Amino acid sequence: MSIHVLLTGVLHKDAVARTSQNGNQYVTCTVRVEQDGQTVWANVICFDDLAQGELLRLNAGDAVSLQGKAMPKVYMKDEEARPSLQVTANAVLPLQPKYQPKPQATKNRSVAKDKPSTMDARREETSGADDGFDDPLPF
Repeated sequence: MSIHVLLTGVLHKDAVARTSQNGNQYVTCTVRVEQDGQTVWANVICFDDLAQGELLRLNAGDAVSLQGKAMPKVYMKDEEARPSLQVTANAVLPLQPKYQPKPQATKNRSVAKDKPSTMDARREETSGADDGFDDPLPF
């Protein structure tokens, strides 16, 4: 029995390119999926050339979404049964990482106050206040 899935998680380790005994290329990786405070591990194998390329471009810790067939599995850890998935992926979509705010500027950084910034100059150029533009639509 297999289930069609769309799985979103984080690449645990870098994907590994392998060659089968008959010379076919494939890629394996492990994806950590977290939901509602629980973690499910997905062991992924990929035979599709385009999907393999996408997996190989990713690094450990990158977010990824996979589509394919999955078989539920159970593994034992600390004498406790835990769920896992064996996924044969046929499509891979790299995802952007979650937004992380930039660290605040340090106080020692000095900025010239008497010289307008490039952004201020652009704002003055594109403001449109002095170019005589007349919009026929009333607002």
